[in-house]
Amino acid sequence: MITPKSFVNGVNLTDAAATYYTAPTGTRAIIKKATFCNDDVGVVTVAINLVPSGEAAGYANQIVKAKSLAAGETWSCPNIENHILEAGGFISMLASVTAKIGCRISGYESI
Repeated sequence: MITPKSFVNGVNLTDAAATYYTAPTGTRAIIKKATFCNDDVGVVTVAINLVPSGEAAGYANQIVKAKSLAAGETWSCPNIENHILEAGGFISMLASVTAKIGCRISGYESI
């Protein structure tokens, strides 16, 4: 069964790496869209990792290292579209400034 799902629903990223979504047990997650919006008055960078179950966020699973978003810019990230997270895999993200990058990621969960 395939179910549409909001993986990350309008959260503000922090300046420390954090897990924002984990694929549930027995489920495969397919990322379809990721949108980020900079609400700061200056440039803020975003980093994104798609981490397999049992691993930690690091260079091997980094999808976006440091995407710079200008003040007020909205960006749809093509880098993570159509990637799959197996059960226990997770999305880890951080921004260079806390609470200035809004994020929404959606896709499908398949059982």
